Amino acid sequence: MRYNFKDSVDENITLLGNISKIPWQHLIQFFDDRPNINYFDLDNGEQIVIYSREPITCTGSMKISGKVILTTGGSKRPQKIQTETYEEYQLLVDTWECID
Repeated sequence: MRYNFKDSVDENITLLGNISKIPWQHLIQFFDDRPNINYFDLDNGEQIVIYSREPITCTGSMKISGKVILTTGGSKRPQKIQTETYEEYQLLVDTWECID
């Protein structure tokens, strides 16, 4: 089951998963207050980008909480039409906790 991030933009949510070992291609933003960027694999198989204040040190399952944001941008692939706009839901992490 996919998570419905669209209905959660600007809301605080909690997710379970782990830091990805195989990042997919995603849009990236930069935040002065959250300089640490990670790819996060959700328990349902989805992957999102998360931004945290401090480095996340968990090596296994973890719980993260924070605000859902919508990121927009163009394709990174040169063969794609450059005028297309892509959207992704991402998370500004407020807290995280290692589970195992």
